[in-house]
Amino acid sequence: MKAGLFLLLSLLSIGLHAQCDLITPLKEEGFENLIQIQENDELQLHYENRRYRFEGLALKRVLKIIFETDCLTEKITLVIYNKGIPVTEISTNKSSINGLIAGEITPKEFNNRSYFDFTTRKKPKQKAEQSSYLKSDLAVGARTDYLLGNFDNPIRWTPMLLPSLQSTLAQGTQINATFGLVLYDDLYNWETSRFRYAFASHNGRLPGGIFTRVSAGYFEQTQYGIEGHATKFFFGDQLRFDLNLSLTENKFLDTPPGRRAIDKNHFSYGLKATYRYQPWTTDLSIHYGRYVFDDTGYTVLLQRQFNEVFIGFFMRETDRQIVGSFGRLYDKNYGFQFTVPIGTKKHLKPGYIRAKTDEQYNLDYNYTGGVDIGRRIYAPGTVIYELEEYYPSTLQRALESLFKGV
Repeated sequence: MKAGLFLLLSLLSIGLHAQCDLITPLKEEGFENLIQIQENDELQLHYENRRYRFEGLALKRVLKIIFETDCLTEKITLVIYNKGIPVTEISTNKSSINGLIAGEITPKEFNNRSYFDFTTRKKPKQKAEQSSYLKSDLAVGARTDYLLGNFDNPIRWTPMLLPSLQSTLAQGTQINATFGLVLYDDLYNWETSRFRYAFASHNGRLPGGIFTRVSAGYFEQTQYGIEGHATKFFFGDQLRFDLNLSLTENKFLDTPPGRRAIDKNHFSYGLKATYRYQPWTTDLSIHYGRYVFDDTGYTVLLQRQFNEVFIGFFMRETDRQIVGSFGRLYDKNYGFQFTVPIGTKKHLKPGYIRAKTDEQYNLDYNYTGGVDIGRRIYAPGTVIYELEEYYPSTLQRALESLFKGV
C-alpha cells in the first residue's frame, strides 16, 4: 500500500513538473542558451536574448511566458546571459509574476518583492537548448563625423553607413568586422569607403564577479594591437570600477589613397570610477589615464539613462594641445553625447546568418570642436560594452515603464 502511494505521488510530481515547460515557448520565441533546472522548490531559468533590441523588452516577454505556463513552483530565478556569460540574476516567485502580468500589483511592488543583482552563478553543466554559438548577424548601422566650420560652411560632416559582421564563436568568444560606406565627405576631403575595424574578443567573468575582456585586431582611431578591460561592481550597480590597458600602433586596416599611418606605438591605460544614482539611473564617472594618442589627463561624464536612450555631458582635459576647429590650441574639450535606438524593437529569429539593423546610434557634440584628445579603445558588441542594459536598476526601471498603466 505504501509503495503504491509513493509511486502515485512520484508520478503526479513528474506530471506537474512536465507541465512547467518553459524551454519550448522560449525556443519558439527565439531565445537562446536555454537551461531549465528544478531544484527542490526552486526553478532556475537561464536564457540569452538576441531577439529583442532591449533587454527590458526581453524580460517582459519572459515574464509573460512564465505567467502563461502551468508552473507550480513558487520560487523562480532568472539568469540572463550575454555571449554565453551569466550576467544578471532575478529571484522572484510565481505569485508576484502572476500579479504583475494580471495588473494586480504595480511594477514597483514587483521590484520590491524580487531580488535583482549581478549573478555569481556559474553556467550549469547541463547542455543548453538552442545555442547562440556559430551564428552570425549581418547588421547595418550609421555614423556621422562632423566639425563646426566657418561662415561659408557652418557644419562640415561625413555621414556613413556601417555594415558589419558579428558572430559569437564559443562561450565568450566573438568576432566583429565593420565596413564604413562613406555617403558624403565634406569634413576630411580624403575619406573613402573602407574597413573601419576588425577584431576578436574573449569575454569572461572571474570569481568575485569581475567581468573581463581581451581583444586583438584593428580598432577605430587607426589603431592595431591588443587591449584588455576589467570591470567590478559594488552594492549592486551603484558603484563601478573599470581598468583598461592597450598596446597599439598606428595602422590602417584598409589604407585610403594618398594616406599613410605614422609609425608610432602607443601604450594607454586608465582607471574609471562610476557612481550610479539608481532612482534616476544617472551615472557620474571620472576616468584618469593615458589615452590612445599619448595624452594624459581625465574625463568627467554625467550621463542619464532612459531605458535605451542615453544623454550625457562630458569634459576632458589632458596635457596635450591640439589644433581645433577655430585654429586655436585646445587641451580641454566640452560637449555632450547621446545614444538612441535605431531599427526595429524585435529582430528576426537568430539563425546561422541573420540580417538586422544595428541597435544604437551614437553621436558626440564637441563644443570646442572635433579635437582628438581623451580617446580610448572601444570594442563594440562585447559584454562590458553592453553592460548598462543588464544593470539591475536598468531592468527595474524598464519594468516600471513597460508595465505602466497595465
